[in-house]
Amino acid sequence: MLHLTQEQQHIMQQIVIDVPAGQLSAELKRRGVAADAKVHVVVEFLDDGKLPMTVISEAGRAQDWLANEPDLYDDSDLVERAS
Repeated sequence: MLHLTQEQQHIMQQIVIDVPAGQLSAELKRRGVAADAKVHVVVEFLDDGKLPMTVISEAGRAQDWLANEPDLYDDSDLVERAS
């Protein structure tokens, strides 16, 4: 099992696992993730075997330029709607 010191516990790792939902716990265990470790899981349903456009875009870094753009709007632009 993977045991981390207090300092190491603040390091974030990303693991991409492509397994059926029922096999996720076994796969995490196989990779050495402790059963009591906190994990953040994102689930994507891939019905037809094709990757969603967002995954393709992210993998191709197509939206990276947005990080260099200044914010066009901020909280001061919000308008309260009358109820």
